[in-house]
Amino acid sequence: MDKAEFLERIRGGRRKLNEAISGLTEEQIAEDLVTPEWALRDLLAHLAAWQGEALRWVEQAAHSEEIGPLINQSVDEWNAHRVAERRHLPIIEVMQELNENHDHLLAALDKWPAESAPLGPGAWDETARLWWLTEHDEEHLPLIADYRRRLAASAASATDHEQTAR
Repeated sequence: MDKAEFLERIRGGRRKLNEAISGLTEEQIAEDLVTPEWALRDLLAHLAAWQGEALRWVEQAAHSEEIGPLINQSVDEWNAHRVAERRHLPIIEVMQELNENHDHLLAALDKWPAESAPLGPGAWDETARLWWLTEHDEEHLPLIADYRRRLAASAASATDHEQTAR
């Protein structure tokens, strides 16, 4: 895999994510749970936070700054803190951060030399420290698909109930 393919995998995952959330209302995004603890807004905030963090690491590496550990707590703790920080934000701001972090990250990665991936160990492939970026958006698509199935089943049930009541 080369840099162009690496970046296209990230872009493709975001296209699929955008398709998955397309047509949902702000209320559905903000309030309906897609996991036992997270609404869809929280999942989107989670993605925005991770891409923002990755952008910070790439920018530090571009300036030859020491990176250190990527996070200083467990992934679950880090996720919980980042989601909690964004929970008070309006949906539009969560979406704006999601899109801006994605765009800025892709721009920073695009500037990186094609010969090596940022943060190493070298190649733009599964060995890259940032490989998870190529899969992260898509990793959460099954949760959104399950949520959409529940919405469809609920709508069908409501329609059946209305028809029975007539």
